Amino acid sequence: MKRNVILIGMPAGGKSVVGRLVARGLSRAFFDSDAEIEARAGMSCAELINTRGEAAFRELETEVLTGLLEGNREAVIAAGGGAPIRNSGLLRRNSVVAHLTRGFDAAAESMAPGARPLSRTADDLRRLYSERREIYESAAHVTIANDGTPEAAAARACEEIRRHLKARVLVINGPNLNLLGAREPGVYGAGTYSELLELLRAAAEDRGIAICFFQSSYEGAIIDELHGTEGVYDGVIINPGAYTHYSYAIYDALRAVDVPAAEVHISDIMSREPFRRVSVTAPACFTQIYGEGFPGYTRALDALLKRTGGAAGDAGD
Repeated sequence: MKRNVILIGMPAGGKSVVGRLVARGLSRAFFDSDAEIEARAGMSCAELINTRGEAAFRELETEVLTGLLEGNREAVIAAGGGAPIRNSGLLRRNSVVAHLTRGFDAAAESMAPGARPLSRTADDLRRLYSERREIYESAAHVTIANDGTPEAAAARACEEIRRHLKARVLVINGPNLNLLGAREPGVYGAGTYSELLELLRAAAEDRGIAICFFQSSYEGAIIDELHGTEGVYDGVIINPGAYTHYSYAIYDALRAVDVPAAEVHISDIMSREPFRRVSVTAPACFTQIYGEGFPGYTRALDALLKRTGGAAGDAGD
């Protein structure tokens, strides 16, 4: 999946300067959301806040950010200091968010008089940061210190961002799959759960992607995990185990998030007991693979990458 890169952080933190350097390092277009707001409003951000109020500014900021994110898939965007306050979910959707930090005194010294009505001094910045710190930290995938030259900060940012630009897949396994190897080897094979994970780690490395794993015997835990996939993962491989046949709650969770999912079963469910032949979760997935043993997971991985455009050549640099 192609992702934008968003720089967030305090006013005067260097997002525009470092952002341009990051865009150059990643060979991407660069946009400054504040500059886009000013072009739309026909006045500076400071004038907009002073004349129309902060609420009107935030409304326009959300409109501009939405347009930038919908119109681009591989851009670097410097967001305003307060952008994550009401746009955290928007910024994280199909983007890598980098939090750029900078010392308050250095930031205050770099500010032009009157340019930032919400943060005029180092004390203002400290106060704002105490209010926004948790918002920045929860929105960011990576944190980069801008404590030297902009070039050094940009180089660190590019290194961290490239790792996060890899396609990311989550593998969810349901009840009893942690007992693979010991549980009915005549049906599920002799391979253990650990061996399945090692197989998938190797497959992910060969394809240049990142892969994570989750296993639970609890329906609610699986649902909670699915709820957290949007904006974090490019795709899900799910083997719901016995929940396959009756968990409409898992079906609803798969439908509720905008993340493609592939359903996998190790055994040939169509040749087993009648109840196993019915999957209530499969209609929420774009494909169902069964009866291929552990390699079925690998085939599901390739199907996800083909669907999302997240093959190694598209996902890294």
